[in-house]
This record gives sequence, C-alpha cells and structure tokens, in this order.
Amino acid sequence: MNDAFDSHRSIIDAWPDLSAFAADAGVSYGAAKAMRRRNRIVHEYVSNIVKGAQARGIAGVTADRIAELVAKPVEEGTPS
Repeated sequence: MNDAFDSHRSIIDAWPDLSAFAADAGVSYGAAKAMRRRNRIVHEYVSNIVKGAQARGIAGVTADRIAELVAKPVEEGTPS
C-alpha cells in the first residue's frame, strides 16, 4: 500500500492549488472545495484526477489508492 497519501484531502492538496485540481478533475472550484472539505473524492472524477496527476508528475495517485482510502475508515473500525 502506498502511504504517501493517507487521505483524499492529501491527494487533493498535492496539486499546486485547488483551482488546478478542479481543472484537472473537470469540476467547478466549489465542487473541488467540497471534495477537500468532505475528504472524499467523487468516484465519477477519479479517472480525470489520475490523468491530471500523471500529467503533473504527481506520483502515487492511482485509482487503486483512491479506492483504498475509501475503504480505510471501515477497515480501521473492524475488530481483528
């Protein structure tokens, strides 16, 4: 597991600014701000976000990592 990003917010914050993230994701600034505030990347935009990260040289942003972070809170709360 790639621990470079420990939350969706940390992925979003890897962009130079929120406007750049919004542009790459294909969403409005307000929608990007909501994703960051909620710490949740909307799954419809994952492909755009991964492509944007690759274009910007942001390593470690993959669809798998984004999915892992969605499952993370559930896994942490599950008894062993």
